[in-house]
Amino acid sequence: DVSPRRFHEALKKIIDGNNQVETIHIGDSSYFFHCEEIDKSIHQFRTLRNTMLASLKEPVSSAALESARLSAGKGLHILQKFYSNTNWIEMGNTDPYEFLLNEDSDMEPVAPASKATCRDCIKEASGRYSCKDNLLVDNMLTSGYKLSATCRNKIQGKCGHGGENDVTQDTYPTGGINKETSDSLLSPHYYLHTEAAQVAIEATKRFFVDAEVGLLSQVGREIFEKFFSLEGYSLTFVIDTTGSMKDDILQVKQHCLKILQEYSTSPDAPHNYILVPFNDPDFGPALKTQNVNEFHSYIDSLTVDGGDDCPEMSLSGLKLALKESLPRSQIYSFTDADAKDEFLKDEIKLLDDITGSTTHFILTGSCSSKKRRALAKRNTRASRRNYENVYEELAFFSGGYYVKTTKDQLSTVLGIMELSMNAAPVKIAHDYVDESQFSFPVDESLSEISISFKTFRHNSFRFNIFQPSGDPLTKPHMVIDRNNHKVVKISPIPQQGRWTVSMTPSSSYEVEIKGKSLLDFTYQIMQKQNDYMIPIQGRPVKGSNYTISVKILGPSRGAQIQRLVISDGLRGPNHSISLNQTSDALGNILAFAPIHLDSLSPMLKVEGLSPGRLPFSRLNINPIHVELVRILPPADQNSTLLPGGNLEVSVQVVNDGAADKFTFKVWDVLGFTQSFTPEHLSLAKGESTILTASFVAPADSPSFASSLATFSAKTSSAQNYLTLPITVIPETVLEIEKIPPVYQFLRFDMPCGAGSQHKPDCSQHIWRMTFSAEDAEAAVIVQIDPNPSALSCHRDEGNTKKLICDYKSNCCFPSAEVLIRDGNGNTNSFTVDYNTQPPTPASF
Repeated sequence: DVSPRRFHEALKKIIDGNNQVETIHIGDSSYFFHCEEIDKSIHQFRTLRNTMLASLKEPVSSAALESARLSAGKGLHILQKFYSNTNWIEMGNTDPYEFLLNEDSDMEPVAPASKATCRDCIKEASGRYSCKDNLLVDNMLTSGYKLSATCRNKIQGKCGHGGENDVTQDTYPTGGINKETSDSLLSPHYYLHTEAAQVAIEATKRFFVDAEVGLLSQVGREIFEKFFSLEGYSLTFVIDTTGSMKDDILQVKQHCLKILQEYSTSPDAPHNYILVPFNDPDFGPALKTQNVNEFHSYIDSLTVDGGDDCPEMSLSGLKLALKESLPRSQIYSFTDADAKDEFLKDEIKLLDDITGSTTHFILTGSCSSKKRRALAKRNTRASRRNYENVYEELAFFSGGYYVKTTKDQLSTVLGIMELSMNAAPVKIAHDYVDESQFSFPVDESLSEISISFKTFRHNSFRFNIFQPSGDPLTKPHMVIDRNNHKVVKISPIPQQGRWTVSMTPSSSYEVEIKGKSLLDFTYQIMQKQNDYMIPIQGRPVKGSNYTISVKILGPSRGAQIQRLVISDGLRGPNHSISLNQTSDALGNILAFAPIHLDSLSPMLKVEGLSPGRLPFSRLNINPIHVELVRILPPADQNSTLLPGGNLEVSVQVVNDGAADKFTFKVWDVLGFTQSFTPEHLSLAKGESTILTASFVAPADSPSFASSLATFSAKTSSAQNYLTLPITVIPETVLEIEKIPPVYQFLRFDMPCGAGSQHKPDCSQHIWRMTFSAEDAEAAVIVQIDPNPSALSCHRDEGNTKKLICDYKSNCCFPSAEVLIRDGNGNTNSFTVDYNTQPPTPASF
């Protein structure tokens, strides 16, 4: 019972990289195989592939994984466009082009600039073009021209991209050759779309699992599993090691490690265990292991000292834990002091958002009451709800537990650790209740549930749990048993159906129902950009209209999703949206609907019927955070730099809220950030500014080093961010050999006049030619049509890169077309016939 959610979240990052091409690199033809820039596109693909592999060298951090996924997504965009935008399929190929992945394999020739590749398409009465058989070449690669910042003209005689989005489709030669869609208005070769898509799918498989050059064979199984989040999650302890924590650490060791030992061999066990100690002024290092006993020894080795000034570096320790843990991990922070480094709060929130991890805080004390009141006052001003302290705010932000207890009662709450031992966590319900009862559905896919009760107006309360039959549940397993906070776990579940809980006295309670199930959902908030509906980057903006895409995960065959419920936080009103169910090509249940996000903390809940026709509900585990500021990446901006070189990257910041003063910040994982401007600026509602950062790579930077840069904009009430990869590439990568091979006629005898071409006499007349072909960088290959068996070539004795070729044919074939190509894909060609005098030696 391991949820596919983490795998799908990793896929989303790859898809994000794929979509970034359509927004950030839309004007760069090398990402699309446009304009016969086939060598540039192959070069771009290999650069991204090498960048991905460089990011996956040990040790692999969460940021490196995200950068690798983005690079993979961009690379796959190029790889897949090869099959829709070139004539590979029209050449009769049914397998992927091996040279794209393996540069040691054979390379196909590319049509030279002088070679006409298409004829006009036929314009039908409806205005559409019929483009069958419009290609003039079938033995060399070509691609359609589509104008952009890097391709400003369509060369006469060359194929167009075609379709109503191509402004040159009416220019000779009319129409085009793209197979991107099965819509004839968008794709002139729409009838080949399915064939192209199938070959692209096979090429994508090989990108990942080819036995020789696939990702799996390049990085090994362990890193491959990390790349796709197949290895699971980290369970991370962030522990205060000041003197007053000695007894706390002992209780953590005694109670938590017992739970971890019990689950160590189950599918629910985490992939690894991480310990991050903190004190003042020190924090770290992060100690990692996959062995529970070794984790036990890490905690045993902790030494406690200091702590006289109370506030500790708790958020610095948490920041390190978030960076070292796998995405979507469970992190527990144990302390009895306030945060000395509360200024890291917003950066912690960004890391929580980016990684999808859940942070829990167990607090057994704090600093002076005066200090506590000051902290509470600051948090009230700076946040959207009243939190007791920064720990409660961060726990709520990530969807984790905040538990405050005393040192002598710490052991009574450590059972909460058991709830994290769950490889398929789901959330069923979460609400504030101003009455004594609350009900929720339990479907057949749930193997366990937990119920959390909190009271806000009383020092203590009692509860009862009733099964669908009406029978009370006796002796539930208590995980937390505090006067104002109780958590129970039910496993196995005796009955499916609608369960009810009642609380006494009647008051206000926060009730949260979680469980374990493979039946879950994932979602993406999307908006239209450049005619594509693609996921947003960063956080959504309050008051904006979006489209939401919902996918059901797990054993969903027979399930039905009926509605999406959007609530305005826990206490706000909610409204439901009917969902029209469909499915993707693999049969996964999908639904789309327009949404309007008008609150700052909306909660999403999917309701429907399970495969067993029981009502089910699922909430998003990590809260949605809506902001009043947008950060947008300008299109066609360079993101690479050389070792020792510098790079400027800009983003646009738009204020959608009230006039306010903004604080900007830019940083990256590898420390390439040199400066950024502005640092502070006031913006009125609707105003925007450009945030520009300068990055410098050390001269000794490794080839294809990839860093992840974060651009952040913050006011007193809003914050948003954007992450972009910054890549260091070696100078040699920028060098593309573009010089085509050259040829020279050494002999040309053509006795095939008009009278000598008729059968059967034509076979009695012979014509011949001798020519040389060479390239300065590599050996050349010569092809001839229509009689290839009549060609013989040998190496020149004085120059091994030079070929001497002889061709002899009868006058039944009074013409020939010669194609010369080098190892870099550069080509040259010439044509001779009985009307042609030997051309002067030339280099195209």
